Parts: sequence; structure tokens; C-alpha cells
Amino acid sequence: MFALAYGKARTGAALDNPVLRTEGRVTLIDGLLAAAVLLGLVLNSTLGWWWADPAAGYVLVHYAVREVHEIFFGEH
Repeated sequence: MFALAYGKARTGAALDNPVLRTEGRVTLIDGLLAAAVLLGLVLNSTLGWWWADPAAGYVLVHYAVREVHEIFFGEH
């Protein structure tokens, strides 16, 4: 996912395409969110840290609330 994000951003910069550059940033965020969930699941299953999985969920909720706030109250 991270290689794809890098490739999209690099190609967007080379073509001077703002949509592709933005898509690269979105793909990077998707990769970070997926890594947070995976880390929470791995820590829960291997070390028995029951709180790691819900903590990863809170990372997702935090990002979602931030995005909703930007949609409704951000400058367009």
C-alpha cells in the first residue's frame, strides 16, 4: 500500500496532476489506518494486550471525526 501511495504521488508530481497527487496522499492514509488495525490485532493476539485492538479502533474514530469536522467546518 505504501509503495502504491509513493508511486501515485511521484507520478502525479511528474505529470503535474493534482488529482493523482491527492490520491497518493489518500492511499498513504489508508495504509496507515490499515497498519494501525493490524498492529492492534497482532498485539492483542500475541501479547494478550486486550486494549490494543480497541486502541486501534480509536485511531480510526479519531481520523473519521477529524475528516467529518473538515467536511462540515473546513474552508472550501
